[in-house]
Amino acid sequence: MSSGFREYRRLVLALALPVMAAACAPAGVDQSIFTLGWSKLGIGYESFVNTRNDCVMAASVVTENAAGREQAMPAVSASRFKSCMRSSGWEPNAAGYSAPLGYDVRIVQ
Repeated sequence: MSSGFREYRRLVLALALPVMAAACAPAGVDQSIFTLGWSKLGIGYESFVNTRNDCVMAASVVTENAAGREQAMPAVSASRFKSCMRSSGWEPNAAGYSAPLGYDVRIVQ
């Protein structure tokens, strides 16, 4: 096997494993907070994305797998995320902005 192929395979695995792990993870209690829209009067999409990213980081929590090891993909606390968005003036709104494609996160209580 060439080293180029090994590097390619390693890259594919590095990108695919978090996606597969997220797909297999049980649904969180409040999954809807990441699929519903958010709005803030007079504020544009770029500001929404920046606030959402900040709130995802602020609400990130370390979780462990069944063996007690820290999981590679961090999770986001649904209640902390919702609180962060609301404290920044954003409100859930079906017609509001939603997350950019590919910005899915693993949700926990």
